[in-house]
Amino acid sequence: MAFLKNKQNRLQTSGVASISERKNPYLSLREQALHLKRDNIGLPVPSNPKEPWAAIMDWGVTNGTATVVAISDGTASVYISSGGGFIGGGQSHEPIRKAAQKMVSVAAEIQPQMRAAQAYPLPQLGQVTFYVLTDSGVFTTNAPQEELSSHRHLLSKLGDAAQDIITQYRLIEKAQ
Repeated sequence: MAFLKNKQNRLQTSGVASISERKNPYLSLREQALHLKRDNIGLPVPSNPKEPWAAIMDWGVTNGTATVVAISDGTASVYISSGGGFIGGGQSHEPIRKAAQKMVSVAAEIQPQMRAAQAYPLPQLGQVTFYVLTDSGVFTTNAPQEELSSHRHLLSKLGDAAQDIITQYRLIEKAQ
């Protein structure tokens, strides 16, 4: 598992690789995630072409955007536009793997209410955008963070699943 931090705030935790790049990799990592192809990453063919095999949450936060990526095999990443994030924890940490699989499973429940994505704009502060990747294309929907947090919104369960990935990474980071 790697924890990404910007150069001004490097992580000095034993057991977690510190990665720093001169150029913030956020946009390229996000773009790569949004354009994944299932057959290129070795996932099995889903039973339905609209069945999600990956889910992404973009969350407009104070200093930019936080992006959570979950893939059906348990791969999970968190990218922060201001620098930092987590990559690779699902391969070696069961709680992260399970959280990623849950996010994709919850995304399958929501997918019928989503629309085909035509573009991938970053959300504004306080907005959350979800994407699901399927063999039929990428689908999207969005909601205000405040409504998701109230747990009265259709997408609250999906937002909670994405937040669980962040939580699992933080718990592992704290334990090291």
